[in-house]
Amino acid sequence: MSIIELATMRAKTGRADDMGRALPVALSVIAEAEGCLATAALRCIERPDEFVLRIQWVSVAAHEAFRETVAFAKYRAAFADHLGEVVGFAHYQVI
Repeated sequence: MSIIELATMRAKTGRADDMGRALPVALSVIAEAEGCLATAALRCIERPDEFVLRIQWVSVAAHEAFRETVAFAKYRAAFADHLGEVVGFAHYQVI
């Protein structure tokens, strides 16, 4: 059974639009990763500086393996200049 990773992030003050442009680029890197099934970037309507990444993986192990690759550094670099903080992230299963 696949899992869903949800990561909530906040952009630096004044950088939300830049973050919004950078996240699809970052997700294109993840989309090529072994074990990645789907990706989506969401922007909060009420708090436009807040974003959620939704990434579907074949397993938690696949996500953890990706974090050890050069591609992970490329993914983070795509939006690092705009990132204020990671509010939280966790893995979920569909019930």
